[in-house]
Amino acid sequence: MKKYLFLIVLGMGLLASGCNYTGIPVEYASVCDKKNDRQYVEVVGYFKNTGSAMCSKSGNEPMRCPIQFVDTPDQPKPVSAYIDLGSGASSITKDEAKGLIIHDDKNEVVENSQKVKVTASLMVYTTPSKPTDNFAPCSLTVKKIEKAQ
Repeated sequence: MKKYLFLIVLGMGLLASGCNYTGIPVEYASVCDKKNDRQYVEVVGYFKNTGSAMCSKSGNEPMRCPIQFVDTPDQPKPVSAYIDLGSGASSITKDEAKGLIIHDDKNEVVENSQKVKVTASLMVYTTPSKPTDNFAPCSLTVKKIEKAQ
């Protein structure tokens, strides 16, 4: 009986902690370092939400929309940040009049001018980028969006 009670308490603890994503804090300049590949990272920057994106779905994954994520608003080489399309916190919604709208972990709207901290799983591409490429050689799958100071 004690064994089952322990397993139930352990399972509930894992479920409760599953929604609270944390990652390794990294600077934007080093986010695409190979050592960060397939890790959860926390990085601060800005979204460049144009109001539209080619949202897509892969396998059992949710529909996700790629939004440019930059260190500073005038950053020329963004990282692609894939945000789940949905209606909850840390997601993106579609509005017929306004286009895509990003929501933080408190379900508040995030504007392009607002600095945010994202917690995301990182994928570093194995193919080196060319100097003429417009995007950084990695992408983020965003799990949590927080407004930063």
